[in-house]
Amino acid sequence: MLLVVSCRSAGPDDSGNPPGDAPTWEVRFSHVLSTNSEFHLLAERFRDLMLERTDGRFRVVIYPSGQLGGERVAFEQIQVGAVHMAITGTPVLSGWVPEGQMFDLPFLFENRDHGLAVMNGPVGDWWRELLLERTGVRSLGFLDYGFRHVYNRRRAVKAPEDLAGLKLRVLQNATYLAAYSALGVQATPMNYGEVYSALQQGVIDGGEANAIGFVSSRLHEVARFYSFTSITYNPITLLVNEPFYRALPGDIREIVDRSAADALAYQSEEARRMEAEAIEQMRAAGVEISRPDLAPFRPVVRPGIWDELADRLPDGEALIARLVEEAEGAR
Repeated sequence: MLLVVSCRSAGPDDSGNPPGDAPTWEVRFSHVLSTNSEFHLLAERFRDLMLERTDGRFRVVIYPSGQLGGERVAFEQIQVGAVHMAITGTPVLSGWVPEGQMFDLPFLFENRDHGLAVMNGPVGDWWRELLLERTGVRSLGFLDYGFRHVYNRRRAVKAPEDLAGLKLRVLQNATYLAAYSALGVQATPMNYGEVYSALQQGVIDGGEANAIGFVSSRLHEVARFYSFTSITYNPITLLVNEPFYRALPGDIREIVDRSAADALAYQSEEARRMEAEAIEQMRAAGVEISRPDLAPFRPVVRPGIWDELADRLPDGEALIARLVEEAEGAR
């Protein structure tokens, strides 16, 4: 499945196909967002760079919108090689690497630049090595996704008490669930692909996502309130199956690494532009946007949720202290 040898004559033909004796790779790339999302934009840039830099030998086929399953299913598929590459967040991967929950601590980072700087530093590298060691899946780097903010169909969230009683779709992650529950939310895990219809039918009141995801998944059609709550920063990572990666020739691995880095840098630049456009689309659609003062929110979850996670993780107190130190240094 992983390696397909082409049998064409030597030298590229008129269509630009690779030489006959050159191996080619057909790569399945899965993500859960739509084709107008920043996930898809990154996947397309990586696909195009690899096609160009390998003279058509490395061919990426993208499966967006959860066509091959949700993030958990896609990660299980990538472990066994049924999928070669995927985009997934550390909150989902905490099922395999629980230590990653420390990145989910509420109000850990000041802004998206701060969060990205920490994830691209030593503690992020440590997490990537841990993921590889435990799962056989390699992280090629982190996307610039930013924070997950609350949206809903009932009311604007301007103070902590506005969250009380809302039934929100929250990532199935112990720290997320604990933080939102402490804020009075009825936290409801659910596959991302089910959220739109669940909002339509009133099964849930809302959820949490960044502005781009909120608009690209058309959730602004069924949820009329969006609040920049910044409760959780969401590290998103680009993944590749390690046996597949290691089986590639050294020069192709180098191109994969370089193309991934270039695609991630491109995604970061485009994500800022796309967020501004998403906010304008919200306004045009009549979504009420609020930017609450976050000071009253913080004491509800910090230090309580922080202490709870420290007790739950092996050496949790030391891990969190190290993360806080690095976060202070990157501030």
